Amino acid sequence: MPKTDLEKYRDGGFARVEGWGVDGELIELFSIINEFQTTNRITGSLCEIGVHHGRTLTLLALLKGQGEKVVGVDLFDGSQDQNLDASGSGSRVAVLRNLAEHAPGVDVQLVCANSFDLSRDQHGLLQGARLFHIDGGHFLEVVLNDIALAQEALAVGGVVVIDDYWHSGFPEVQEAVHRYFLTSSRLKAVPFMTGKNKVYLAHTSHCHRLLEFMSSRLPSNRRKPVRVLGYGAICCDPH
Repeated sequence: MPKTDLEKYRDGGFARVEGWGVDGELIELFSIINEFQTTNRITGSLCEIGVHHGRTLTLLALLKGQGEKVVGVDLFDGSQDQNLDASGSGSRVAVLRNLAEHAPGVDVQLVCANSFDLSRDQHGLLQGARLFHIDGGHFLEVVLNDIALAQEALAVGGVVVIDDYWHSGFPEVQEAVHRYFLTSSRLKAVPFMTGKNKVYLAHTSHCHRLLEFMSSRLPSNRRKPVRVLGYGAICCDPH
């Protein structure tokens, strides 16, 4: 039986897209989360802040269901002067080329903007997100802003994935996550998993069920029980 576009991307297609954010194991993790959401009829937009050349956005496009939106926000080519920490250099041309190769026919909306300065219409594109990947700027204020955007936009049953949480070169990412949880009075999503350089937050309505689902699908050496910010979770790195 021929491989699906998602299987081809998981089995090596992603490596032809310059960038970071996903590899074969992460594609498998995202796919399990997607399976949980599909099984539980959780629908909504699939969004990313910090697209670079589209390695993760292409995966989101491949997970898109009928009637759903895929939205990528990036400074892209014309606004790299605002990329103060030089964390990647987004290229709209490269993103479109990679989407055409690996997710042909999938409609993806690209927003060229600073996530601090989204218009009302651009905010609207993110609303009702079921899967939201944060991989934009790595300064404290930027990450705090992007977490707040994702929490506000999240649909019931949605998941937020924050990249570079464990990256020693970007310590302000972890600081921002901790500060947000210490100061926010309204949390829609809380940690349920960590690993592969990311922390994963699930909507409070589905967090426990998703944690159980991931635990049932991952091998025993990739579901070590841990606590993250006071919440029960699992670590999906091999142990």
